[in-house]
Amino acid sequence: MPSEPNMPFSTEIEIRFGDTDPAGIVYSPVIFHYLHIALEEFFTARCGTSYADLVQRERLGFPSVNVRAEFLRPLVYGDRARVQVALVRLGRSSLALSYTIERASDRQTAVHAEVVHVCMDLDARRAVPIPDRYRAALEKEP
Repeated sequence: MPSEPNMPFSTEIEIRFGDTDPAGIVYSPVIFHYLHIALEEFFTARCGTSYADLVQRERLGFPSVNVRAEFLRPLVYGDRARVQVALVRLGRSSLALSYTIERASDRQTAVHAEVVHVCMDLDARRAVPIPDRYRAALEKEP
């Protein structure tokens, strides 16, 4: 049964020179990298296990299988991006996360995104049910 949205997790990312295009604006594929950084930090904070341990020791990952993003304002070199992550739905082997990226300096929203991530056995390269310990941690209010 899907979960209701809950309070967001938040992290900040400093925008580096190499993140921008020749116009000085964050290159759109880098935005998706920021979403993954936020996913990793969200997972660590919510589940108590680093995403690196999940991938390297448990051989599980949560790759993106569906992404919808709306770019509202540019982010530029020197900005700090505040990324909020909230659980939207929790399925048997997938979860949908809502991401909002704001400029930290003025709290103006730059990007809204929703990403569906699937729990994947990295060795078999197939979807698997989300392990119970992670499901319980994800369902718990922060």
